[in-house]
Amino acid sequence: MDEFVENLKRMKREGDSQAGKRPMTNKRKKIDLAGQTKKTEEKRKLKRKPESELKQRPEAQEAPERPRVIENKVKKKKPVERKTGPKKKRRKLSPEEIERRRKKRQKEQILEIIKFVLPVVIMAAIVFVFIFKTSPHMVDGDSMNPTLINGDKVIVTRTKQPERYDIITFDPPVDSDFQYVKRVIGMPGDAVWVNGTDLFINEGGNMPENIEETAANNLPDGTIKVTLSSKALEQMEQIDKIPENCYFVLGDNRTNSTDSRDFGLVGSSSIEGIVSFRYGPLSSIGWIS
Repeated sequence: MDEFVENLKRMKREGDSQAGKRPMTNKRKKIDLAGQTKKTEEKRKLKRKPESELKQRPEAQEAPERPRVIENKVKKKKPVERKTGPKKKRRKLSPEEIERRRKKRQKEQILEIIKFVLPVVIMAAIVFVFIFKTSPHMVDGDSMNPTLINGDKVIVTRTKQPERYDIITFDPPVDSDFQYVKRVIGMPGDAVWVNGTDLFINEGGNMPENIEETAANNLPDGTIKVTLSSKALEQMEQIDKIPENCYFVLGDNRTNSTDSRDFGLVGSSSIEGIVSFRYGPLSSIGWIS
C-alpha cells in the first residue's frame, strides 16, 4: 500500500517536471484571444449610440405596446321581415280598352314596317332614276360655251320630247363617233321660210305674205334668222313648218358650232334626253337651264 502511494507521488512529480519543459503555446493563443476581444469591444462601442441621441428620442427606448388582440365577434343580423300584404287583383279590362290596345299595337306594327320598307323604296327609286332614266356624260368641245364648257360632267335625263330652249343630247345625222349637245330653238309647228341662204323661224307659226319683199324690221315677233349650209338649205326649202317629232337645234357658241344650220332638223328618235344637272367640276355643280 505504501508502495502504491509512493508510485503515484513519483508519477505526479515526473508529470509536473515534463509540463515545465514544454513551450508555452497557449500563452500566444491567450494573447490573440485577448486582442480579438478588444476589437469586438471597440466595434460594439462604435455601434452604440450616444446617450444624447437616446435622450432626444426617448420613444426608441420604450418598447412598443403590443396591440390588443380582440376576438372577432360578428353579430348576426336579424332577418328583415317584409310586410306581405294581400296580392292586388288585376283589374279586368273592358271591351273598349281591349279594342284601344289592339289598335295601338296595330299602329306600332305598321310604323315598324314603314321604317323598314321606306329606305328600301327610296334606294330602289334612286337606282331606277339614275340607272334607267339618266346617264352621265362629259362635254367635249366649246360649241355650248358659256353654258357648258369643255370637260363638264353632266347628267342627262332620258326623254324623247324636249321643250323649247332645252339642252339635249342626240345622235347627229352625220358620220360621228360622238353624240352632240345643243339647244332646241325650233319646235314642231313653227313656221319656217327661206330667203336666199337665210332661214327664218317663227315660233308662233306666223309667216309674212310677201316673204321676198319683207324687210328685216317688218318680221313677225319672235322670228329667228340663221344662215344655212347648202345641205341644210335643200331640206328647209321644201317645208313651210317644222314637221312633227322634228327639232331645229343650235349651239350657244354660234361661231364655233356644228348644228342644224349644217345638217338640218333632228328627229326625236335620235334624241337621248335633256341635260339637267352638272356634277363636275365641284365649283360648277348645279342644275342647268
